[in-house]
Amino acid sequence: MVALLLMAKGICTAATREVRSSQRQRRVRVYTAWHPVLVALLEHVLPEGWYQCISEFQLAREPLRVDIVILRRSRRGAPPRPRLLTSVVGELAEHTLVHFKGPTDELERDDARMLLAYALQYLVVAEIEAPAAVALRVLAPSLTPRFTEALMSLGCTLTPTGPGTHEGRLGVFPLRVVETVPANAREGEHLLYTVTPGMVADPGGIPALSPAEVAVFWALLEHVEQVRHPLPGQRKRHMKDEKRVVESFEQALARLVARLPPEQRLAGLAPEQVLQAYAPEQRLAGLAPEQVLQAYAPEQRLAGLTEAQAVLALPDAMLRALSEEYLATLPRQTQAAIQKRLGAASGRQPARRRKTRSPSR
Repeated sequence: MVALLLMAKGICTAATREVRSSQRQRRVRVYTAWHPVLVALLEHVLPEGWYQCISEFQLAREPLRVDIVILRRSRRGAPPRPRLLTSVVGELAEHTLVHFKGPTDELERDDARMLLAYALQYLVVAEIEAPAAVALRVLAPSLTPRFTEALMSLGCTLTPTGPGTHEGRLGVFPLRVVETVPANAREGEHLLYTVTPGMVADPGGIPALSPAEVAVFWALLEHVEQVRHPLPGQRKRHMKDEKRVVESFEQALARLVARLPPEQRLAGLAPEQVLQAYAPEQRLAGLAPEQVLQAYAPEQRLAGLTEAQAVLALPDAMLRALSEEYLATLPRQTQAAIQKRLGAASGRQPARRRKTRSPSR
C-alpha cells in the first residue's frame, strides 16, 4: 500500500511539473518580426519632433500588452503634413492606436472586438477624459469579409475613401482601415510594400522608390539587421517570420540597387574605393586620354597601383608617347605586354626579340 501511495505521489508530482512547464512555455511571448519594421517605418515618416511612437503599451497593472502601435502627439500646434505614408500617418489624433497585421496574417473577427477593447482600456490606463482625443487605424494586407461583418455587428460601417483606404466609426472612435496591397501602388505610399505579402513572395517587385523613400528603406535595413543581431545589451526576442523578414529585405535591396543609375550606386564612395573593384586594365578601358585626365584628380587617377600597373592602365595613345629609354626601365613582362598591345592596335604582329648568342668557347 505504501509503495502504491508513493508511486501515485510520484506520478502526480511529474504531472504537476509537466503542467507548470507547459504554462511557462505558453507564457513565452512570440513577437512578429514585421512589427519592429512597421515601428521603424512610422518613426521615419512622422514629422520630426511632433509625435512619440510607442511600440507597445501596458494596458493593466498586471502584464497585459498588445501588438499595437501608439502614435501620441508630443507637442501643441499644427504639425506639418507628412510627405510619405499619408494614408497611415496623415490626420492623426492626439492619440492614435494602430492595429497591424503583417504579410503572413489576416484580419479576423476578433480583431474588430479586441480593437474596441484596446481603445477603451487605453482611455482608462492613459487617463484620458475625452474619448475624442483617440482615433483608431488598422493596417493589413486586405479587408476580409469576417472582419467587416464583425465591425458591422459593433455598429461600424466602412466607407471607401480612396484606393485601399476606408473610413468608419467604431463606437466613439474614428476608424481608418488601410489595405497595404492596393494602397502601396499610390505615389508616396510605395514603402507599404515592405509589409505586404508581396514582400515575402516577390521582394524584387517593390515599386520604384523616390529618393525620400529610398532613404527610409536604408533605415529599415538597419532595423532588420538589428532584428537578426541585437545590439549589446538588447534582449533577443522570439520572433515569428524573422527569417522571412531578413531574406525579403535582402532580395529587395538587390533589386533596388540594380535599378539605380551608376552615379547613385557610387554616391558616397571615395574614388579609391570604386577603383579597387577593377583590375588596372579595366579602370581606363574605353576612355580617350582627355576623359581619363578629367575623371579624377591627379593623385586619384592611379591610386594604389605600382608603376608597372600604372603604365599598363594608360590608353594606347599614351603608351606610344613613352620614350624607349623609359620603357627599357620597366620589367620585361611589362615591356612584352606593351609591345603586344601596341602591335595588336596597329594590326601588326609584335616584333620578336632576337636571342643573343652566347660567345663560343
